[in-house]
Amino acid sequence: MKPFSPLYFIKENLARCIALMLMIFLSYGVYLGGLYVTNPLDNWSLAFEYNESFLVAGPASFDENFSQYTAFRQEMEHHPDIIVLEQGPGQSINWTTIMGFESGSFSLTFRSVEDFKTYCEYFDIDCDFSKLRNGSLILSDRFAKNLSLDLGDIVDKHYAAQVYDTFTLDALTTEAGYTQYYICEESVDCPNLLLLANGIDSEEFFQLATAARDRNLVSLGNNVKETITDQFRFFHIIYTFVVLLLSVILAVTINAAFVGMYQRRNFEFAVYRAIGISKKRIIGKIFGELLWMDLITLAAGGILFFLGLYLFNHLVLYPAGNYLQYIHPTAVIGLVLCNATMLVPLIVTRCRQLLKADICEY
Repeated sequence: MKPFSPLYFIKENLARCIALMLMIFLSYGVYLGGLYVTNPLDNWSLAFEYNESFLVAGPASFDENFSQYTAFRQEMEHHPDIIVLEQGPGQSINWTTIMGFESGSFSLTFRSVEDFKTYCEYFDIDCDFSKLRNGSLILSDRFAKNLSLDLGDIVDKHYAAQVYDTFTLDALTTEAGYTQYYICEESVDCPNLLLLANGIDSEEFFQLATAARDRNLVSLGNNVKETITDQFRFFHIIYTFVVLLLSVILAVTINAAFVGMYQRRNFEFAVYRAIGISKKRIIGKIFGELLWMDLITLAAGGILFFLGLYLFNHLVLYPAGNYLQYIHPTAVIGLVLCNATMLVPLIVTRCRQLLKADICEY
């Protein structure tokens, strides 16, 4: 290996460089923070996927005798390209996020087991229907673990404030999210309708339903994604502030640590300048040393980080009905920003320092 190679310095000063790399490794704390703050919204991804495939219709506030809504329902039920499923009284249980607070979740109440079967077949949901009946609760396996509920457990208004009847957990689904379904045959004067496309693409389906809505003046929507995204937007603002704050703190701390190591090399770089090594090559050497230390840290530290995250998921989070994603754009951007905030000032300050080294001072 050539002495002027960036890797040569790392090899010859391995112990000292490892100590500095451990400091750089702390930037993975920013990555972990990104996974945490995006986790609550990520858990809605399955619900968003479902909501992009159906519409929920209800009577408008001014339709006092439900005549317009009844006309809309009849039009939908007679349309060959639309499946209509009645919805019962809304019920809901919150789940506990990985950050410790409770969050609402995706919930549907069906008027019959047959309607729920139709829904499951439509979305290819795996579920055991053999024990389902009026008063059944169906949860995703992850949701049941999060709530520490087992098959046969009772859920009522004493368990959750937004459960208005008594239900028994009779089945679990394998869905990769927090979903809850209720079977409630209770009579409703004017139930909401769940509309599904039947053999047509989503764009045509939405156009058909919207046209029928405009003719009959009913309430129609599936804006869950916009509503939930707005609720969690503040988390991203906080995360951005934390990333900037930690990046500055790490940049100052690591820069101070590198100052001591590079001050000992003033004579080395004074010799480079004295024998005619160009400033461009000197800058390239400094840049290469710091960049290689950062890349080695990200690679080796990444292996340790993701191994630890894998064990944390499987040993701690999964059994409790939680999880952390391994890769998320927000976390990646936070890590890149943190490393750039550390690396760029470090390169600039070290280059300015070492390019001033003068052999005459020695």
